[in-house]
Amino acid sequence: MSDPKQVVELTTKPDANITHVLAHKLPEIMAVAAPSVKADGNWITRAKLELLAKPDVAALMTTKKGVETALVAIIRAATVGINFGGTRPQAYFVPTQGGVRLDVSQHGYAAAAVNGPGAVLSQIPELIVVHQNDGLRIDQGTGRVIFPEGGIDPFADRGKLVGWVMRLDFKDGRQSEVRYIDYAKVRQIGDTHGQLESPAYKKDRDQQDEKIAVKQLLKRVFAEAEGRSQMSMEALMDEPEPVVVKDRGSRLERQMGKAAAGMKAAEPVATEGEAVVLDEEAESEGAPEDKAEPGNGDAPYEELFK
Repeated sequence: MSDPKQVVELTTKPDANITHVLAHKLPEIMAVAAPSVKADGNWITRAKLELLAKPDVAALMTTKKGVETALVAIIRAATVGINFGGTRPQAYFVPTQGGVRLDVSQHGYAAAAVNGPGAVLSQIPELIVVHQNDGLRIDQGTGRVIFPEGGIDPFADRGKLVGWVMRLDFKDGRQSEVRYIDYAKVRQIGDTHGQLESPAYKKDRDQQDEKIAVKQLLKRVFAEAEGRSQMSMEALMDEPEPVVVKDRGSRLERQMGKAAAGMKAAEPVATEGEAVVLDEEAESEGAPEDKAEPGNGDAPYEELFK
């Protein structure tokens, strides 16, 4: 086991700070990580590169709160088996109120729900786009999406887009479930929480709407998969060893305070900063609470992906 009194003193270099902390905490991260993460020798490197890729996130790696919340986000991603990078990123790190938050993409939702250690779905569900004239129906009693006889003619006048439908098939034999969300609601979420001036929104707003729809329809099963992952891994995990971070500013303030109080010259000046324990129970003050949205039976929403 690692020395519970090992100290990481923050520097002005983001890369050095997060590298040192991850070196101390790697055994404990891997103790709760999904099998796919444990088998991937480059997973922790990609996570670190993702943290440092954006200047606004990297800058937070010189602060105690930034390092604390980054570690919490990395542990969360490792537990559910989420990957970083690639052509279909499953998650991002985003700054929020002085800390770092894990923002799971629609691909991450699906991967965790189907392939993670707490997986609840038997396959990645298809997102079905519904137009006004499609004649598509939902049978919630049997968990079926009923298409018109002969199927939908993609070249016919399908009318305006009205929403999206998704059938969820469960691993544990539960009745399949059909979830849906209407177009107006997705647009409202995008208008309120989307980065409308970003290149992605300006290039293809329809694609961004589909991403929102997928996340909404998978949100509940992702939450269930994440909970199952945490419960299964906690049983295997030893009590975490703390890593103490020295804050340069706090240490200097205490040194000046003691000098002003007239300490004896022979008495050593305290050099330790405020002790911060970095473990999976650290509080992420910056992570906003999801807000419940009524209508269509869809799950609460969170801030959207890039």
